[in-house]
Amino acid sequence: MKFVKLSQSEFEQIRKLYEGVMSQACYGLFFREGMILGEEMAKIASQEPEKYFEVCANLLRARGWVDNIVFQESTAVAEGSIESGQADGATCHRLRGIVRKVYEAQTHRRLHCEEIECVSKGDKHCVFKLEPVGGE
Repeated sequence: MKFVKLSQSEFEQIRKLYEGVMSQACYGLFFREGMILGEEMAKIASQEPEKYFEVCANLLRARGWVDNIVFQESTAVAEGSIESGQADGATCHRLRGIVRKVYEAQTHRRLHCEEIECVSKGDKHCVFKLEPVGGE
């Protein structure tokens, strides 16, 4: 094995590059993980269709994902997301996957879910906007 020499400045730049690439690559993984979790929550909630969103909110609170979440017609507003931290962009990728799957199971439609506000960016709440895929 051969070794190369790097200056401290070069090492820092390379470290930042790898951290940036890895964090970007993980967003999709975390989102898909959330969809798996959301599917299970939706199955539980579907046993009480008249309280579907209430059951989902209770499950999210009980499992520690949020302090509170309100499901509305095409948005979900979360307080106290466990995924929040200080960042330049939205960070709640698992929660976004959970929210998407919860709505898809209820509406029986494929949806796009975007986090349009995030506590990590300094917003008051994490807000998820849902829209039908392909203009359905």
